[in-house]
Amino acid sequence: MTRWTRSRGPARPRAVWVALGAGVLGSLLLAGLVLIPLLGLIGASAGAVWFVPIPVGPISVATIVGFVLILALLALITRVRSVPLAWTLAVAALFCALATSLFPAVAVAQAGVEQGGQIIPWILDWVKKAAGLIP
Repeated sequence: MTRWTRSRGPARPRAVWVALGAGVLGSLLLAGLVLIPLLGLIGASAGAVWFVPIPVGPISVATIVGFVLILALLALITRVRSVPLAWTLAVAALFCALATSLFPAVAVAQAGVEQGGQIIPWILDWVKKAAGLIP
């Protein structure tokens, strides 16, 4: 009895699978320990949206694009047989996960700085009006 195999060459080294596991685990940890609490904090501060507008659109787009890129990088690891290339892709996926996880904080800080630049003249105008009322 002959046995048919679908071998496309030598088997992938075990270090390639370890790189894939490290990339997946690291990405999940970054998402769970950085992104989800950060989004919860931003959501909890939604009551102050009158003072600092939360850029929901850019945060959503950046998060979706970041996760698609992370998945693509991790999927590429399953296609390579080179250990250094697999680890390079895993590290690139982790950097992308870190950038994706930290982007909401940067976006809200940017919106706060822009709003702060607009609020200072408003406060100074109110101070002038109040000073004008005092005889």
